[in-house]
Amino acid sequence: MIYKLDSKDKRILHELDYNARQSNNQIGKKVKLSKEVIKYRVDRMIENGIIIRFHTIINYFKLGIIKYKLYLRLTNTDKNKIEEIVQYFNENKKTEWVAVLTGRWDIIIGFLVHNVNEFDDEVQTVLNKFSNYIQEKAVTTTVYLVHSYRSFLKNENKEIERIVYHTSKDKQENIDEIDNNILRILTNNGRLPITEIANKLKLTPRIIQYRVKELEKKKIILAYKVHIEPKALEKIFCKVILYLGNITQNRLKTLINYVSSLDGVIWPQRVMGSWDLEIDFEIDNYDKFQAIILDLKEKFSDIIKNHEFCIVSKEYKLDLYPNSDRTYK
Repeated sequence: MIYKLDSKDKRILHELDYNARQSNNQIGKKVKLSKEVIKYRVDRMIENGIIIRFHTIINYFKLGIIKYKLYLRLTNTDKNKIEEIVQYFNENKKTEWVAVLTGRWDIIIGFLVHNVNEFDDEVQTVLNKFSNYIQEKAVTTTVYLVHSYRSFLKNENKEIERIVYHTSKDKQENIDEIDNNILRILTNNGRLPITEIANKLKLTPRIIQYRVKELEKKKIILAYKVHIEPKALEKIFCKVILYLGNITQNRLKTLINYVSSLDGVIWPQRVMGSWDLEIDFEIDNYDKFQAIILDLKEKFSDIIKNHEFCIVSKEYKLDLYPNSDRTYK
């Protein structure tokens, strides 16, 4: 079912995308609606599948965690076998993102691990278990990841949107088990009240409040955002993969800045591996997507040597922190 957002819904989603941890009362004051109306509309968007949940964006690079992605092209499979493979990754505690696609790659899996050997153990297990169904594989390591704010939700004031990013160069921080548990709970429950987190961890709200503020201050917690289902808004979720050559630091920076400003972009990311840059879009239609690709190739023909793309058919998992709580509220 396609849900038509009205202007009030868009303004609410804009605020949730900017800071999902705002209270209904805070959002209501900004969009000039009562907190009761905000709650009703948010609940309605959840019920209609527009809002999947509320994410906390965590800078896991600061905690010594590395992000690898495994790309699989399958063979000799039917729907049941693909579902079996996908569910294997969905239930794996070290996976961050699991998605089925159309295009060159059939499945992409993100892993959050502490070193290359830990990732290699996972890959070898996969190859041993599903070797008869894997035609091709590729691996990348993420070195720079951006969480853009959705331009189609931009409000009438046209204010400058924040861009949240983290990189493997970020300064390392140490956390204890309490902090780790707070992050595990908040990852998929970005609007969960402090009192409920305190009850879960058998600690006082004051302790939890202090800990959360410190995690924000250290930029371990970067943002609180809404996770939206693109299909429910008649949008498609696409990924462009770029192969670069003859690049300088200045030219690469120009490309990344330009990509981050594109309409519909949500997750530009610099990677090391078989290619160099990935750009994820939530966009109106395939024609618009193609126009963006052609524009990119024209503006950066000196450094874009090749490209490929895929369209996400279904996301099975998006947990932005290892072993995160999957009981969503």
